[in-house]
Amino acid sequence: MKKNSWVLALTFILISTGLLAQDFTGLATYKTDMKLNIKMDSTETSANQMDMIQQQLRFAMQKDFELAFNKTESNWRELEKLDKPSGNSGMNVQVRIVGAGGGSDGLLYKNTKTKKTVESTDAFGKLFLVADELEPVEWEMTSETKQIGKYTCYKAISEREITETVFSDVNGESEEKEEKRMQTTTVWYTPEIPVNHGPEGYWGLPGLILEVNDGRRIMICTKVVLNPEKPITIEVPTKGKKVDGEEYEVIMREQAEKVNKMNGGGKKKGQHSSFQMRIGG
Repeated sequence: MKKNSWVLALTFILISTGLLAQDFTGLATYKTDMKLNIKMDSTETSANQMDMIQQQLRFAMQKDFELAFNKTESNWRELEKLDKPSGNSGMNVQVRIVGAGGGSDGLLYKNTKTKKTVESTDAFGKLFLVADELEPVEWEMTSETKQIGKYTCYKAISEREITETVFSDVNGESEEKEEKRMQTTTVWYTPEIPVNHGPEGYWGLPGLILEVNDGRRIMICTKVVLNPEKPITIEVPTKGKKVDGEEYEVIMREQAEKVNKMNGGGKKKGQHSSFQMRIGG
């Protein structure tokens, strides 16, 4: 009975908004943050240097994105970041984070009607055009609510097994291994904006997803504009080397391994050093 009550409440919200049968567009701005899992040899890097490196890496991962959408299509792109991290670690640390919509030239197109995605992304200095199927998400919808801005949001949870690739370099010997783990993702969506869109690859709920937390990364909406004065045009990317999702993952793994070897490349065999990083999921 309790479950039926909140389902009826959702239906009432959809009807009362007057948006259910309308064609409308919107712009949503999101901020992202990420927990890090990078380990370096403590004998080669002091605690202060490690803290500074972690801060700079985290800053590089704190990004602003924009989701433009209509009833069935959306564009996800990164917004330009003008400020730079302050302070000097005494080390030359340069970071470029790549991924879905992650490059300055990145554009992710999703169509929830045809279940197709097309992404143009600049990774490691090359532009790729990745065409793929829109991956379905199995959501467990709950009656728990909270307020995000002026919108009442409902909680939904999904679980899936993911594969992480761990690259390690110890004393000049490079090693790659895959580890599987269960990832629990919690999202908050609002039926007051009745589209099944969300940030990045998230979708499939009866309302716009305003917050995502997968345990390591958080994406939260900071602003929504519905039916803006300037018309919204949803673009389908066309530029870049055409690959499918599996081909793109192989390319990214190979590039990540090269980066790992470069980080350990300055050590001679027999000297003690270690470096480890994780990618995936």
